[in-house]
Amino acid sequence: MAFYTGRSGSLVFNNKRVAKIRDWSVETTLELLSTNTIDSTSNTFTPGVKGATGSATLMYYRLESGESASLTEFTALLSKIHKIGSIETSDRVFMELNAGGQLTDNIKLNAYITSASISISTGELSVVPINFTVDGDFVEAIGS
Repeated sequence: MAFYTGRSGSLVFNNKRVAKIRDWSVETTLELLSTNTIDSTSNTFTPGVKGATGSATLMYYRLESGESASLTEFTALLSKIHKIGSIETSDRVFMELNAGGQLTDNIKLNAYITSASISISTGELSVVPINFTVDGDFVEAIGS
């Protein structure tokens, strides 16, 4: 039996692993539609629309000369919302979230970055927490 820790997770954007990420999460929700009738004595439901949101905490950094070009900087994701001008459909991102290192541990999705905050504190690492909303259904889900 294999157990996974945060060290085994990753986030991929533009086919490159984001070099420095502290955490990520995805929450999937389901709206339930009531099927009660006037003579119902208990609530009954049918599945409605599914949606998902998520977040990640990226580390504020720059790749230095000699570091792998196979990694992507946090600025690539940040530029989808921290930019001059309006947000366009072309700013939708494709992300791959991995929970444990196996191919079946991937969550692949299209999303819009809905918020990003740059946080700088004395004596602390500088971080960029982002939130995103999934656009459409998952492209791939864990175990599929």
